[in-house]
Amino acid sequence: MIQRVLVFFVIFDFGSAFCQIDDIKISNFGSNPGNLEMFLHLPKNLNSKRSLVVVLHGCTQNAKSIATQSGWNSLADKHGFTVLYPQQKMLNNPNECFNWFQKKDIDKDNGEVFSIKQMIDFAIDSLKLNRDSVFVYGLSAGAAMGVALMADYPETFQTGAILAGGPFYSAINPMKAFGTLLSPQKKSGEEWAKPILKQHLDSIKRFPKLIVIHGKSDQVVNIENSRQLILQWSAIQHISNSPTDTIYDFKGQKDFVNYLYKDFAGNEIISFLEVRYLRHELMVDPGDNEKQGGQIGLFSKDKDFFSTYWIAFKFGLIAEDY
Repeated sequence: MIQRVLVFFVIFDFGSAFCQIDDIKISNFGSNPGNLEMFLHLPKNLNSKRSLVVVLHGCTQNAKSIATQSGWNSLADKHGFTVLYPQQKMLNNPNECFNWFQKKDIDKDNGEVFSIKQMIDFAIDSLKLNRDSVFVYGLSAGAAMGVALMADYPETFQTGAILAGGPFYSAINPMKAFGTLLSPQKKSGEEWAKPILKQHLDSIKRFPKLIVIHGKSDQVVNIENSRQLILQWSAIQHISNSPTDTIYDFKGQKDFVNYLYKDFAGNEIISFLEVRYLRHELMVDPGDNEKQGGQIGLFSKDKDFFSTYWIAFKFGLIAEDY
């Protein structure tokens, strides 16, 4: 849990200095066209991978609440990776949602998405992190912004975890956003892929792997949004949009079904965890055991499954599976 937030950052002509106490607010990370805030959680000891996880909060949340509920900081301290928390301002959105539905904020090198890219570059350069070990995680509006980041800057990320999100360009103005959440458009994968590929006409890009988690009882973001995201991502990854494997009672949980989508070589490209009786929430398992963590909150539910641990394993940040 975040106990305190330290505003401590000094820029000298010759470099930068950090004071490591919980989460650090960074004020001068770039031109910041999206007018966002940046917080970093630094582990006591970085491991040799020097990885970075970008964690994006949902509406009415902030960096502190998503860190507390998800449990990312405790895992970072135990396993030696850095966590970056972009934070929305009420000035930009009264509900503190990332503006995933604003074209000016999700097109490459514009608005909020570019501010977050600047944060990533700043963290990597300042802390000498590994550019080949960067991951993104988002919940709800943060999930949709995470998809935008992967669509705009695919070579930046190895894998993204999208919780209750949807496809890139599912809405490009506020008028369409609300309707899209409850009644998403249905398109072919190729149609969904067009706005992503349009941003990369200069060359063929390597796209990140994808982890999708969505509750079948989600009353805020219809689970069909995640199914449309899988159509979009399977098209840009050139794999079948039908699951290669289906695992029922995943991890001994009768409410979980895990759908795996693999390439022709048998490599897992997309993992979709569909959860019965889960609403608009991330899953946690509060406790003191190694594989327990997270806290119950407005957007987190105790399902006896510490989803952040499992995601961190899928990212390659933790050696032992959940």
